[in-house]
Amino acid sequence: MNNRLNKISIPLAFITAGAMLSACSEADEQTAATPGDNAIRFAAGAEYASRAASDITTNNLSEFAVYAYTGSATDPQLFMNNVTVKKTASNTWTYSPLKYWPSEPVDFYAFAPEGWASTDGPLKPVEYYNFPGHTDLIYAVSLDNKGEPAANNAQVILNFRHALSKVTLNLSSSNTRLKVYVTNAVMKGLMMKGQFHFPQASTNTTTGTPAQNSIGTWDNLNTPYIYAFHISRSLDERLLLTTTPTDMSDGDWGGPKYLIPQTLTYRSEGFGNDSFIAIMCSIYDAETGTKLWPNDNTPPENIATGSSFGDGILKFPLSTTQFSAWQPGYHYIYNLIINANPEMGAINFGSPTVDTFIDVESNYN
Repeated sequence: MNNRLNKISIPLAFITAGAMLSACSEADEQTAATPGDNAIRFAAGAEYASRAASDITTNNLSEFAVYAYTGSATDPQLFMNNVTVKKTASNTWTYSPLKYWPSEPVDFYAFAPEGWASTDGPLKPVEYYNFPGHTDLIYAVSLDNKGEPAANNAQVILNFRHALSKVTLNLSSSNTRLKVYVTNAVMKGLMMKGQFHFPQASTNTTTGTPAQNSIGTWDNLNTPYIYAFHISRSLDERLLLTTTPTDMSDGDWGGPKYLIPQTLTYRSEGFGNDSFIAIMCSIYDAETGTKLWPNDNTPPENIATGSSFGDGILKFPLSTTQFSAWQPGYHYIYNLIINANPEMGAINFGSPTVDTFIDVESNYN
């Protein structure tokens, strides 16, 4: 998850297809000028999650907050208290008042954006309320740092990791004989509150999988919530799906979702504690305009009660055969292809038969 693009793309249709995991390495490290004294200076890099503007990356990271401690793990002494470090126009990092290296090692804890982890400091569990899920959170840990006057290693180089999972949703229909109109697209059964724990090891860059103890963790998850990708407020806002996938992360409801990493369950067809994607839609014959779904065969639980358009609800599990939990620093891309439904009762033809002629024989003598 370090300095790489972690994407999981999940094609989903009425029959769920396979999943694909891809990764690539890409990071531009921003460094400060070599210090000529014993001052503590910073440089920072953030791992890429995608190209979306709302992600925090090395290129757009402009400031972060820092706590620093001396002393032992059992008796930490506060050395820097929620200090703001900002990037200048020349790509150097500054803060005030300037601090100097003490004689003992220093542990640094940093995060961005400011505020999400600063209430009690990073050594205690961080209570986080993930609403509305539009904010990317990053963190960095660098332990046992020592500085020497006029030495290059007086600079603290921080590598940030993403604390949340990123989720996007694409919708399409490859069946041109149908028109699929989507009214709402949401994710249900996801926990929006939890506690984040900074790792107990440095979040250094690595070419392989980072050590597990250098990755922040979440626990005490609670409070189920519905995260919306799209909600139509009028007839004109219904989405007509095409063969070109529609990125549901665009639009008024806005952007990809940055969500707490968590276990994903789907045991009761969208009831109980299930976590799933719910698509409220209607399906029509493209040529005649006849409504094909929902219909008389649709179970009551899949009818959107009160819908102005008589919509039904399609449910897609967030868990797949590839994974049953989201991990921090991963981008999960759900590709939903809506083409047909068994309840629609497609008209099919079997092997035809042809009556044989009935012989009527007349004999004349």
